[in-house]
Amino acid sequence: MRNMGPAWSLADIPYQEIDRSRLAGSEDWFGLLAASSFIEILSDLYARNLAEYYAGDAGVCAWLTGKWEAEEVQHGRALRRYVEHVWPDFDWERGFAGFRADYSPYCQTQFLGPTRALEMAARCVVETGTASFYTMVRDLAPEPVLAMIAGRIRADEIGHYKAFYRYYRQYQDHERNGRSRVARELWRRVAEVDSEDAYLGVRNACRIRYPDRPFGRTDFTAFRARIAAWMRKGYPFPMATRMLIKPLDLPPLVHRLAVPVLVGTARRLVALSG
Repeated sequence: MRNMGPAWSLADIPYQEIDRSRLAGSEDWFGLLAASSFIEILSDLYARNLAEYYAGDAGVCAWLTGKWEAEEVQHGRALRRYVEHVWPDFDWERGFAGFRADYSPYCQTQFLGPTRALEMAARCVVETGTASFYTMVRDLAPEPVLAMIAGRIRADEIGHYKAFYRYYRQYQDHERNGRSRVARELWRRVAEVDSEDAYLGVRNACRIRYPDRPFGRTDFTAFRARIAAWMRKGYPFPMATRMLIKPLDLPPLVHRLAVPVLVGTARRLVALSG
């Protein structure tokens, strides 16, 4: 099958050129990158759930397990190696073991969308979030190797979005879900994006690196507020908004009018969260 497997490898990343001094003292960069590595590597479990959900569709299942899973896991490995270079005293394996144990109960097929088309629309939301997140990391990274890794991951995530959107269109042609139903599913997944995975990822990373400092919901709220300040500076709100509403298939004029309104709303919400 064409274009299966990662287009780049860890051998392409010059880890030996990392300037640790630019990040080693930042607890926020540590929490963000360690948690991201956990979440990405757990994609083996996500892919298995999705392949079970789409059983019978050989093309979708082959792409999920042969392309998407491989690239997502590689993202996690790339970030893991980066974290271990910058924070060599961090026991990554212990942190990930705790995260996997805590988050695995949330990775169940019954939590996926009500129809195959709507789950593909929901996957577009997730890929919108990851593509936008790594755009921000690339643009704000204080260290060049991290910017390189984030840029490569960003490109993969945009490719994943395009694939999920293509599969969404194929299923939608048969299911004919109304725009309001698609919108509800998009909103449901948007509401879930900032859910347990980020909290559990940061908590498990911090409780291993800082064993004498308990990490709870209040600490995570403070962490999120600090990251919101980064978002105000570098989050690609227009790109994210266009990607997010694309499955609604709005008339061109409505789409053009909706984007700036939604961008403004998103910026205000982030400002309030900070």
